[in-house]
Amino acid sequence: MKINAFSDVSLRALLVLSSAPAGELLTTQNIADAVGTPYHHVSKAIVRLRELGLIDVERGRNGGSRLSAAGKKATVGQILRNLDTRSDPAECQSANGDCPLIAECGLRSALARAREAFYQELDGVVVSSLPRLRQMTPVFQAIGLRPGL
Repeated sequence: MKINAFSDVSLRALLVLSSAPAGELLTTQNIADAVGTPYHHVSKAIVRLRELGLIDVERGRNGGSRLSAAGKKATVGQILRNLDTRSDPAECQSANGDCPLIAECGLRSALARAREAFYQELDGVVVSSLPRLRQMTPVFQAIGLRPGL
């Protein structure tokens, strides 16, 4: 199964925030630079992650984001479920019209079960446990910080 680009950026942002030095606030620009993604995309992800309670955001000159207590415990499965905006795994219903085979479709329900199995497999993976020092050190050095692992 493939995750959408928004979920990918959101997970990357959480990885960076989870390995930031203790107490360090990272700006959206820091995170965008760290994950190699445009500021605009990261800022949308930050807004959504805050809405989900996964990060705390402080505004102002010295403001930024940090992982919240809930974010430290969040699993990849939980996060992806919350970020997945698709109601239909196979676009059986679309603006161009519904699939003529939609009535009692076995494929549609099988795909929905497969998507849930994908999420369940990721329910055991806590995002904050994923970053590694060797992985994050060059990323943080590139943006002028030290990783907090």
